[in-house]
Amino acid sequence: MSLSSAWLPAAACPSVRKRILIVEDEMLVRFMLSDGLRDEGYHVIEACDADEALAILETVTPDLIISDVRMPGSVNGLGLLALIRKSLPSLPVIIMSGHLHPEVALADGAVQFIAKPFLMESITRAARVELAKAL
Repeated sequence: MSLSSAWLPAAACPSVRKRILIVEDEMLVRFMLSDGLRDEGYHVIEACDADEALAILETVTPDLIISDVRMPGSVNGLGLLALIRKSLPSLPVIIMSGHLHPEVALADGAVQFIAKPFLMESITRAARVELAKAL
């Protein structure tokens, strides 16, 4: 590490930027989440469904996953969560939904549940909390 990079905030140093995988089939919601989290300094990876997320997880392990529940594909968000719990049990997953009771997602292994519709601040706060736990 060079002396000059030691004085930069973590978000300014690409090697320490936390990676967040967003799994959301609604394009505008996915873009809003991605832009908001990028503005916070995170490296964001996008997937439009669980199948795409699983393909990404074959090559990249993010620091956090934020996933919707209802989406097209071979499995929904809870199915994705179950698969993640089997292969990457310590990877934090935040579940978002407008159609699910929080207890269901939390019982299945989500670290947090965020009800839709939500404020972007709720997402950034939840991400900050979960990523701080990993330090």
